Amino acid sequence: MKRSVMLIAAAALTVALGAAAPHAAELVTNWQLARSVALRDVNTSPNGQISGTIVNRTDRQIRDVKLMVDYAWVWSNDFRPGENSPGRTFYITAPANIPPHGEGTFTYQPSPPLEQREDGHYVPSVHIVGFTQMVPPSA
Repeated sequence: MKRSVMLIAAAALTVALGAAAPHAAELVTNWQLARSVALRDVNTSPNGQISGTIVNRTDRQIRDVKLMVDYAWVWSNDFRPGENSPGRTFYITAPANIPPHGEGTFTYQPSPPLEQREDGHYVPSVHIVGFTQMVPPSA
């Protein structure tokens, strides 16, 4: 794995560990992240709204799911692209507490709205970049 990918993966997941160590964190790989939380039924609309379902694959509640919403700009003429790409990337937190093996939804509407242009189009995508996993306190 490339070093940059490893660094991104290392920053991807924070695990809250109960009252004894409320700020402890565990670093994980992209593979571990994908095994824990997934996205499905991601839909986009012409005005840039993007929505989908977050799936918790773990045995613990998760919250504060961090999403990277990317609106990549593809020029109509790749041989003569313009100078000012309107593509944008946003980082949002999904407002859902998701129970073990449960699901939650998210919807995002870019603000300000995406610029409408004739010299290309947007290719939207969304990726999970982190979340908080709740660990019950020790008895």
